[in-house]
Amino acid sequence: MKYNFRKVKVLINTYDFKSPKKFTKERMSIVENLYEGFSRSLATYLTGLLQVYCEVSVSKIEECRYQEYSNSGEDLSLFGLMNLIPDNKEYNESPLALEMEPALGFFMIERLLGGQGTEYDLDREFTDIEMAILEHLFTKITSYVQDAWNGYMDIKAVLGRMETNSHFLQMSAPEDVVVIVQMNVQVKEMNTNLYLAMPAANVEELTSKFGFKYVQRRKRSDNVMRSRDNLVQNLLESEVELRAILQQFELDAQDIVKLQVGDVVPLNKNIDSDIEVRVEDVLSFYAKPGHTKLRKAVQIDKVL
Repeated sequence: MKYNFRKVKVLINTYDFKSPKKFTKERMSIVENLYEGFSRSLATYLTGLLQVYCEVSVSKIEECRYQEYSNSGEDLSLFGLMNLIPDNKEYNESPLALEMEPALGFFMIERLLGGQGTEYDLDREFTDIEMAILEHLFTKITSYVQDAWNGYMDIKAVLGRMETNSHFLQMSAPEDVVVIVQMNVQVKEMNTNLYLAMPAANVEELTSKFGFKYVQRRKRSDNVMRSRDNLVQNLLESEVELRAILQQFELDAQDIVKLQVGDVVPLNKNIDSDIEVRVEDVLSFYAKPGHTKLRKAVQIDKVL
């Protein structure tokens, strides 16, 4: 009798029984969809704030023991501990930690203080002034976390405190499982990460009332309106240049060279006529010149 043997490829997957996976793919999809909305809002906010294009996306979601997460934090990282407070008192309040790598923190500080954002790879701790600036930014980011959750349930997010050492967070017991959402942030040549960590028990409780189909349906109906609102809000918070122009005229170079302190340059304009007010070089208003207390001022006379 003749036997035919063929090789069978056996796939062996490792499984850590000390760190069991508590979430199904459907539950992970719910978490991913929730924070995808947050990533889009955050990208729009950072682009308007820093005046440079920012891209934020969810790159990975995983479960691990809280002790593993606490020990894996990068040196000099900045942590903001939030508290999620559901309106429905049947749910428990939940801690949520936001970790920001130092490179992103130094980049944002430099851009906000008028720099180009090139000196961000620094090996030092944040100063008290820098911490105050970043705490203001973390407070704003916390509001976007709240908006993301409010797309699915009524909840309030509050920034509790800031830490520079993950061991001081004390967000959960060492052996408890936490869900880590890793978000990739790309700004110019810089590629860095944000991490959101939340106890798995709280994630399971808060997401227990809405399934994947509900999330997809709610997400499609809300995305357009939320994106529009975020775009409008960030445009309103952007800084623009406003100039009041008395008169534009030409002078010969030899006349400009001869100008001295005290010389009077007559303008071809009546003293009671309107002056132009331009926003980013776009003529937007006509105004009357004047003063208020000890300062020069213009009074808007016509909106174009």
